Amino acid sequence: MAARDWDAEIDAWTERFRTIPDPPEVFARAIRDGWDPAERAALAADAEDYAARHDGWLREITASGWDLVRLDLRDPCGACVRYSGAPYSATGATPDLPPPPPLPICPACRHTLNLLTPFFMQSLGIHPEDLADDAVPYEPIEG
Repeated sequence: MAARDWDAEIDAWTERFRTIPDPPEVFARAIRDGWDPAERAALAADAEDYAARHDGWLREITASGWDLVRLDLRDPCGACVRYSGAPYSATGATPDLPPPPPLPICPACRHTLNLLTPFFMQSLGIHPEDLADDAVPYEPIEG
């Protein structure tokens, strides 16, 4: 797992959320009232913990030979909603799909990558050859 500079990410996302509707509540509060140092430190620590768990999950599924994942959103904000339901290639074995975004996308989001198994796709009427049509490459925030 590559180390992330949560202070820099929090600063960059704070600025980005000034122009995006529906920021996560912690960012809306910070934009309105300024950052509370304790709340900011807790956000960074929680984001680091979530990133470590997410990286572990990706290592597990890719070691098991799974490639296709879908980003499912919990409490989407204006920055993340565009990625809702988008398919990604966790290993690069599906060249028509982009790699998944690093989670958390922003320090406050807690979205998940879920497996797109053949049974799951069949149950939803998703055809593997159509996945590229729903792909949304992740565009990282400029820091």
